[in-house]
Amino acid sequence: MMRVLPLTSWLMMNVKWVVCRASRAHRTMLLVGAACAVSSMAPQASSAQLLQQFAGKKTASDSGKQVAVTAADSPRASLSLFLEYTDAGDYARASQYLDVSAEDRGHAKQLAHELSVVLDRYVYIDLDAISGASLGDTTTGLPAGVQQIGTIPGPRDRSDPVRMVRATRAGGGEARWVFSRSTVANIPRWYQQLPDRWTLEHLPSWLLGTGPLGILWWQWVGLVIVLAVSWAAGLLLGRLARGALGLLAKRTHTHWDDSISTSLRGPFRLGALLLVALALLPWLSLNANASRRMGTIVSAGFTIALFWALWRLVDVWRQIMSVSGWAMHGTSRGLLTLVSRLAKMAVFLFGIVSLLATLGYPVAAIVGGLGIGGLAVALAAQKTLENLFGAFAIGADRLFREGDTVTVDTVTGTVESIGLRSIRIRTADRSVVSMPNGKVADSRIETFAPRDRIRFACVLALVYDTTADQVRAVISGTDAALRAEKRVAPESIAVFLLQLNTSSLDIQVAAHVLTTDMSEFQRIRQDLLLRIMDVVERSGTSFAFPTQTVQLEQLESTSTGSAAPTTAAVPGDDRSSTPKS
Repeated sequence: MMRVLPLTSWLMMNVKWVVCRASRAHRTMLLVGAACAVSSMAPQASSAQLLQQFAGKKTASDSGKQVAVTAADSPRASLSLFLEYTDAGDYARASQYLDVSAEDRGHAKQLAHELSVVLDRYVYIDLDAISGASLGDTTTGLPAGVQQIGTIPGPRDRSDPVRMVRATRAGGGEARWVFSRSTVANIPRWYQQLPDRWTLEHLPSWLLGTGPLGILWWQWVGLVIVLAVSWAAGLLLGRLARGALGLLAKRTHTHWDDSISTSLRGPFRLGALLLVALALLPWLSLNANASRRMGTIVSAGFTIALFWALWRLVDVWRQIMSVSGWAMHGTSRGLLTLVSRLAKMAVFLFGIVSLLATLGYPVAAIVGGLGIGGLAVALAAQKTLENLFGAFAIGADRLFREGDTVTVDTVTGTVESIGLRSIRIRTADRSVVSMPNGKVADSRIETFAPRDRIRFACVLALVYDTTADQVRAVISGTDAALRAEKRVAPESIAVFLLQLNTSSLDIQVAAHVLTTDMSEFQRIRQDLLLRIMDVVERSGTSFAFPTQTVQLEQLESTSTGSAAPTTAAVPGDDRSSTPKS
């Protein structure tokens, strides 16, 4: 039978139901996985082609040396011919590559057939890994002229080796590689321990024929049955698993667990199907090559189910966060969509890399290329990434939201929009200032939205003619006027004589108004200031304004008498100045 298995359209039909029931994004991931599986299982050289390669002398490399390879002078060539004859059913010619004793010579054809079945079942043969040198592979520790092909599992976890030896025909003829006598002696026991020996001896001959992919026809029938049973069992087990999760979710007060049980319906179904198929496949007793390929397909299916579930969980996370208090923030709403898309992209990329690794592709070069490409993109888009991370910082700290009044550096205004690159602030002059997020994140930010009250403060400047009793009356009256306003916090009221200024007596007035609306605060402030003016008027004093007293003095003349000094009050500091003559 063929030891190198190509993949046909049968594999695509096996996964067609998964692709049809998935969404567009999931369909993409599944089709990529199927394409990779097709590539990994692409047809390789047949035994006939290998036979042509070894027919006649040819130069080949083995262990770094150039050696001469003939059709029957290397383990690779002899094994290739043995497989070619057994695939064609010519067990008489295949028996020429068995070192049989004289008493077993009459059973040589039967032994060749049984060895072919045993190798087909237990040994994965890669002809490229078999030495093409005349003396075999001398680096394995075995003597020259001895080559190990594989091992057959035996009782008590013991394995029996399958070896070929270089023997010379009777009469000193041409040397060739044949299966060793100890290997031939173990063939009947190996054949007897085959789990499907009953089917090989009792099924009709047409069911024992070799079908596509080197699989027997009865095994093809079994694969169809396994696929149907796995599909039905997957639907049932997936529904049971979702039902159990639904019951657990109903006992909780949160809603995210209900969303998870609903969103993971597809991954649960695919995982259950693969589990059932994994449990049923050993009953088919597939050959080593088919078992290896089926194991790869099942592993790839589990990888797809895992990353499919992660993809769905990103949607669940986005749905949960969209109704949370964090998402009510302007920046957070924009970042939520961006983060979910980036998370899905990361899940997709990691899923593709994991799927390629599962199928046996070398992904180290791919990962290295992605790393170098990411570094180049990061260097080229440094400013863009800086602003992007600035948007993340603003959203994470929730410094402000759209509609808040803020001061960033020297710019004060209302935040109109918060983007992924910059924020827009509408100033009092109705102009719009755009500031990059990276700069905003590093700047001093003062936001007025979180305050629960607004401070009212002023200084009452009274004229110097005000008496102490009048000052006391102003202080007590102002305090009473503030306490009469119900929207002023009583514990925050502070009225006291601040200082004796150069041109006035200053009284400090401070309090907190219990409002966050600036328009309402302005109306309350106006009312309080009018009340304070009434208090000052009732006390008999008045507000001062800056004044300066200038004294003019005329110097005595020698011919006339002295003149009287003259004073005049002009606005300015209350400081005197004497002009010089």
